[in-house]
Amino acid sequence: MINTEMPLHPLTQDELTELETFLASDETPEDCMSSLEMIDGYMTALVIGPETVSLDTWIPYLLNPEKQNKEVFADATQAEQISSLLERHISAIDDQFGKAADAFLPLYEMFSYGSDEERELAIEEWALGFILGMELCHEAWQPLFGNEETAMLAGPVFVLGKITDDYDTLSQEERDELANMLDESVVRMFNFWKQNN
Repeated sequence: MINTEMPLHPLTQDELTELETFLASDETPEDCMSSLEMIDGYMTALVIGPETVSLDTWIPYLLNPEKQNKEVFADATQAEQISSLLERHISAIDDQFGKAADAFLPLYEMFSYGSDEERELAIEEWALGFILGMELCHEAWQPLFGNEETAMLAGPVFVLGKITDDYDTLSQEERDELANMLDESVVRMFNFWKQNN
């Protein structure tokens, strides 16, 4: 869950490009979440998760997970611009779950990729971002893993994020099937927390 009063204006393609250009630039730390897919996964975990996370917590962690107190912006103007873009994107995700959770689609489903390999990398980065979002609220997420049935909801995220060794043992058909299950798994995790908060 998040706290935000940002107006709900989803980012335009130009604004998404501006944001990704900044995240992938030399201005940001090496451990910055540097792709749109990764920050979308990260923000999705924060939105659907059990704990309310403040702007002052999740933005520094996104930009610099290892040393969250390091200033990464060149000046106050850049800080305001990038923070505004980030907050608008997370607000749009929050709005989606508030109005029509069952229609949720990860950001990579809205993009086209030049090859299957590029799409697989995008899915991996989305899943890794989601895992980082869970890790930010590690203790609060533990009830999901309290029994085997609910823990399995997070299975596709961990496998597609290559946190386990399972990915390399799967056939391409099995990987595609897992990827197709990912949005449904996220919606089911959202419903789990909705019922248990």
